[in-house]
Amino acid sequence: MSSASAGRASASTSASAARPPAIAGCPVPEAWAAAVIFGYLLGSVPVGLWIGRLVSDADLRSGGSGKIGTTNAYRKLGLRWAVVIFLLDVGKGVLPVAVMMIAFDSPTAEVLAGLATAIGHIFPLFAGFRGGRAAACGWGSLLMLTPLAGVVGVGVGLIVLGVTRIMSLSVLLGVAVCLTAQGLFVAVGAEPEAYYGFAVAGWFIVLFAHRDNIARLASGTERVLGRSGGAPRNGADTEGDA
Repeated sequence: MSSASAGRASASTSASAARPPAIAGCPVPEAWAAAVIFGYLLGSVPVGLWIGRLVSDADLRSGGSGKIGTTNAYRKLGLRWAVVIFLLDVGKGVLPVAVMMIAFDSPTAEVLAGLATAIGHIFPLFAGFRGGRAAACGWGSLLMLTPLAGVVGVGVGLIVLGVTRIMSLSVLLGVAVCLTAQGLFVAVGAEPEAYYGFAVAGWFIVLFAHRDNIARLASGTERVLGRSGGAPRNGADTEGDA
């Protein structure tokens, strides 16, 4: 074999090695589609709704914030079941990203799986498209993508919650720190550039899911977690949800 042919073969091999591998002949675009479908369907599993019906024959969406996340579960089912729901929702975020990491060497597939899971949690196929706010499952995905950013952000969120007792504010500030930290890790080359997509799109998803909370925070009518009295001025029985 001539040196030119050997060079072309070497370049071809290098280019192939640089591309994400396909599993069972599945090209990368199909892997991305699989990530979206798998993430959305898993996110659509309404853990809080099903557990609420199982343990108390209650639909979490019928009261409080009308969501199926941790805060509303705590209000209606108590701490034990709220913790169970929180952990399972975090697991919903962890699993699809982990599967993409194992199956495909594609950061984009990992990001798409995480974002699709969050969207599925907010608009669940298996619960009439009425779900939660995706903070817990989004955090689970972030822990798989950029673990240190997730730990730092949740630490900030817990401090804010301890000081203010306002769940939605703690979630919003915690998420802001999480995603900003993730973006910084990408900027210094510690994480793949595709993770920028999770940081930016994730922030818009969180803002959309918490838009009613943001309006109440701006008007000073958001409820304080655990307060037995002093309803907000608009009379809404709502708090931020994970």
